Amino acid sequence: MQRQAVPRSVVFDYAVAVCCLWIAYGFFVDAWAHGHVPIETFFTPYHATFYLGMVAVVTVMATFAVRNHRAGYAWSESLPRAYRLAAIGIPFFFIAGLGDMIWHSLLGLEEGVDALLSPTHQLIGLSIFFVSSGPIRSVLADRRHARDYARQFPLVIGLATWLVLVHFGTAYAFDPAAGRTNAPPPIVPFAPTYLTALGIGYYKVSVGVLIVIAQSTIVAGFALWLVSRVRTGPGWITAMFVLGNAPAAAAFTNHTWLLATTVLQSLVAGGLADLAVARWHPRPERPAAFTRFAVLVPVTYIGVYVLTTLATDGVWWDWNVALGAWIWSGVCGYALSLLVRARRAA
Repeated sequence: MQRQAVPRSVVFDYAVAVCCLWIAYGFFVDAWAHGHVPIETFFTPYHATFYLGMVAVVTVMATFAVRNHRAGYAWSESLPRAYRLAAIGIPFFFIAGLGDMIWHSLLGLEEGVDALLSPTHQLIGLSIFFVSSGPIRSVLADRRHARDYARQFPLVIGLATWLVLVHFGTAYAFDPAAGRTNAPPPIVPFAPTYLTALGIGYYKVSVGVLIVIAQSTIVAGFALWLVSRVRTGPGWITAMFVLGNAPAAAAFTNHTWLLATTVLQSLVAGGLADLAVARWHPRPERPAAFTRFAVLVPVTYIGVYVLTTLATDGVWWDWNVALGAWIWSGVCGYALSLLVRARRAA
């Protein structure tokens, strides 16, 4: 019986990565259903979407492990070492899923933000972070030998899954709501509703700017992490953004331009980021290029949002807020670049 680790399988990486993305998309299918379909039971086809995805992951990993065991590897070494954390996530997922069923039976079904903050839902999401870490860790472990882009692309799919999960856990902080459709009541001086309208307006604009800061940090963070770890290929950042950002927008579009806006943000910001990688080669060891890249990504992402929203719905923010929020996006990217470089120096 062989005791050395099973060598990496690129086909296995792709299979697990795609299944994990399937599960993450299933979360937003279920989220959409909670907002559009009367759901009064745990057993729905929308829940089944991501549970079947996990069944697919189990099938892929079990088939791979059994094949390797028959080839002479010990059970403990039948999966690549990069997948040990991923394997822990599988029982974690089913335990959390059983807990979620019990939670629903005792306390009812969650709606709105409750569904995002439910402890059992957070545990299910954490388990998928573990499982989808397998392709990411596998590529990183093999990056000195895997020079062709096809062998490294499972990393992008894994990161896209993580991006979907981040958006799912923070879906209340996805859309800055700068369009006129989301405008607060008009503020009319000396009217009985004056203080209420004033409070709502301040609240909505403040939350909108905080969402810009959060989204800028998320997209810049993922892009900086990627270029810091591997030599990215053409279109990688674009693919990561489109695959990772679109599901949240699709689930919460509600007859607005949010999905089209988000896809356009991802295409333009990702495309410029990919061009910047090819031209500037941003790395922490190249501070000027790395900083320019760190600022470019969120500034483009938020800039496209503001301009597209202005063209499709109109922007209810005044120009001080719109331009100030846009500047904040660049500040977030710049600050993250300093943190990454400081960590590398340490």
